[in-house]
Amino acid sequence: MAIIETIMAKKEIASPTYAEPKLFSDINEVAARYGFEPSKLRYWETVFPMLKPEKRSGDRIYTLADIELLDEIVYLVEYKKHKLSAARQIIESGKGQRNKINRVIQQLEIVKRYLEDLKDIVK
Repeated sequence: MAIIETIMAKKEIASPTYAEPKLFSDINEVAARYGFEPSKLRYWETVFPMLKPEKRSGDRIYTLADIELLDEIVYLVEYKKHKLSAARQIIESGKGQRNKINRVIQQLEIVKRYLEDLKDIVK
């Protein structure tokens, strides 16, 4: 029984949750969200070319899309313990969690439209 509880505890740790981000966040807010120093995010920008926050007057401004990408990077690197190069390959190949979730959402939207059409036919 203790083994199952240990596994469940590890699964809870592997699924981090963060507060809902703002529409636009500066680098300090984003770094605080993950408990990192801003320098780590600046370094990750060099490793992950798809991570390109806007720069306004020299300040980095992260959009919701940037933060979603960072959620994926943090999950792969900090929780799944992938190396940065492996995390980059996973994200570039489209096999990351974010892409899986988007595919499921698309499939659910198709099913929803089908059920709505079926409902209209039955009426």
